[in-house]
Amino acid sequence: MRSHGFALLCLCVLLTACATNPMTGRSQLMLVSEKSVIAQSKLAYNNLVSGLEKNSKVNANPIVVGRVQTITDKLVAQAIRYRPDSEQWEWSVKVIDEPDTINAFCMPGGKMAIYTGLIDKLKATDDEIAQVMGHEIGHALANHGAEKMSVGMASGIVMTALGSSRQNRVQPEMAQFAALVAWQLPNSREAESEADKIGIELAARAGYNPDAAVSLWKKMMEATGQQSRFDLLSTHPASPKRMDDLAELVPYMRPLYASTETRPSVPVRVDDGKGKESDEPVVFGGSSLVSTGKDKPLKLVSPVFEKFKLGMAELGCEACVVQFQYKKSRLRELYDRKEWDTLAREVLETDYPQDMTYFYLGVSAEGLGLPAMARIYYSRAAELTQNSRTRCKGALLDDCAGLDVPQAAESALARLQQEWPD
Repeated sequence: MRSHGFALLCLCVLLTACATNPMTGRSQLMLVSEKSVIAQSKLAYNNLVSGLEKNSKVNANPIVVGRVQTITDKLVAQAIRYRPDSEQWEWSVKVIDEPDTINAFCMPGGKMAIYTGLIDKLKATDDEIAQVMGHEIGHALANHGAEKMSVGMASGIVMTALGSSRQNRVQPEMAQFAALVAWQLPNSREAESEADKIGIELAARAGYNPDAAVSLWKKMMEATGQQSRFDLLSTHPASPKRMDDLAELVPYMRPLYASTETRPSVPVRVDDGKGKESDEPVVFGGSSLVSTGKDKPLKLVSPVFEKFKLGMAELGCEACVVQFQYKKSRLRELYDRKEWDTLAREVLETDYPQDMTYFYLGVSAEGLGLPAMARIYYSRAAELTQNSRTRCKGALLDDCAGLDVPQAAESALARLQQEWPD
């Protein structure tokens, strides 16, 4: 009986240990704090660099190092615009002199590295280097390191609970092994997709051609024959679908790339070739970013959200009722707080076709100053209230979160018709 109680406690811990992805809004399992993972990553990074320095594998070529730093400086400046708190990270970059290794990384907290094999074997352009480093920075910004470690810890908790409830047939050592394996495994497909989206956007805002996102992965597939576990493709599989997804993002990135806005740089520390990091500020492009704390953080460009603004959003996942139920209370809170941008994005994320979700899209569009689009969504909501399968209020269940959706949708349509007649 006691063992069942322990198992139940473990289950409760897992169910309540959820956090929101700081970049995408996705729910993440989070059993370990980002601060803790950053501290552990710093130790791992220092140990790695120490070994590289002993073997003279930290590249000191000023042309190569300067090129990499210029690119990462610009990317970091954009990263801070999305996550202002990351300005406090100890951003730094190394160029590791391993000509046969095609790899790069950014640890939680901003410790970065790129291998000379990636630069030389791929004959990588600045645009392509920006794409790969932007992708790696994306993992750090989206807190994927803490999420991956948490998944490993969750495996350990579950296995320990099972061991307790089954006369210790599963030993604690197995739980520790599960956590270690999860930490070393590649990121999930979802995390990789998120990092792709973040990376291509960071690079575009920093002034690097988004078309390079696709050309980079094609080059890696062509150049990497036998993959070692240190090669980028071993942890970042470049499937045709992945490249198709990146290609679909390119048109949405071109306006950011073509923008004439000032593109600041944030100098990150770089190895001086003597095994020490220089703390002297170096500003590229004649500008630097000083966070005022007043600017609202940027949000990622979403093709789905762009379609919403054009009145073209279509919710199509009829099986997503569980996801909708999970977010129902939060959606009502966003509605009450009149956070129209966030409300629309989160409704689109649920993708659940119901009268209330379309009503939320309508009120969001109206709140964002898009009356013509609001009428489209209000009309759709009014239509769905006529169908028992798609209306929020049923005979046995009321999913309307206290809203009279039929009346609210019809009232909104009448008001908009008066204010904005055809």
